Amino acid sequence: MWWTAASAPRAPALGHSGTLAPGPARAYAGPVTGFLGWWDGVELWLSGLGFVLQTIVVMPVVLALAHGLAVLLDGALGQGIRLLQRAGHPEPERQE
Repeated sequence: MWWTAASAPRAPALGHSGTLAPGPARAYAGPVTGFLGWWDGVELWLSGLGFVLQTIVVMPVVLALAHGLAVLLDGALGQGIRLLQRAGHPEPERQE
C-alpha cells in the first residue's frame, strides 16, 4: 500500500484559543493565549509605525536582550573553563 497525503490521518486544527489542547496542555492555554494576544497587538502597533520610530523602539530592547545573553554566556563559559582547568591540572600531593 502506498502512502499518500490524502490517506494520512488529520489532526484537528488548533488556533490561538487552545480549546482542543489535550491533558496538561490545557493549563497553559489561558496564559499562552493571553500572551499571544498581547504580542499580536504589539506587533500590529509596531508595524504601523514608521521605520525610524520602529528602530527607536526596537533597538533598546534588542540591545538589552543581547547584553543580558552575553553576560549569562560569559559567566557560564568562564565557569566551564575554570572547571576544565581544575580537572586538567590536579593539585600536586604535599609531602610532609
